Amino acid sequence: MNEENKKLENALKSCKAVKICTTIMFVFLIVGACLTLISGITLFVGKEKFDIEIENALKSGSMKTDISIGSIKIGRIDGDDVKLAEGLSLESSVPALNDFFAANRNSLSLIISAYCLLAFLICAIMAVALGFVTSGFNTILKEGNPFADSVPKKILVAMIIVSCVIGSLTGIGFAVLMGLLTWAIYTILDYGRYLRVQSDETL
Repeated sequence: MNEENKKLENALKSCKAVKICTTIMFVFLIVGACLTLISGITLFVGKEKFDIEIENALKSGSMKTDISIGSIKIGRIDGDDVKLAEGLSLESSVPALNDFFAANRNSLSLIISAYCLLAFLICAIMAVALGFVTSGFNTILKEGNPFADSVPKKILVAMIIVSCVIGSLTGIGFAVLMGLLTWAIYTILDYGRYLRVQSDETL
């Protein structure tokens, strides 16, 4: 086996390993999206019932006054008032939704429901991105070449989606950085694809 074949075999092995990891992450994201969607809808539909249960739990002392989802602190309950953590708010550009949020600002079920639905949206978008990445690695393994024709476009779509999500969560600085990284990765892959086509034509 010559050096070129060895390098190609190593590249395909690494692609297979990444494909397995992205597939596992994809499944976790789909499960997470389903759970957060079901939780968000359940809390929203039954908010009156859940709010009563939460109020009873607070009175009995069996529930903490600090509110968090996992490691994310949402706020705290101060008497009959729910105070959201700094930087968090339930707001909308739609006046009717803003009125609804204002009228239910102390509904803990509504607040948790909103963040569950936001988590669902993030999980769903990231699952779509990973779907494109997994599809790209499938193509590489199927064609036996890291620079298969459709791979740069699939990776480009996935990177754009991830860049948008990271940008919306962290700000414009990271969005610009991810945009530059996306452009660099795409041009490298596209150049590799071009070299492969040139090599195939000379053969």
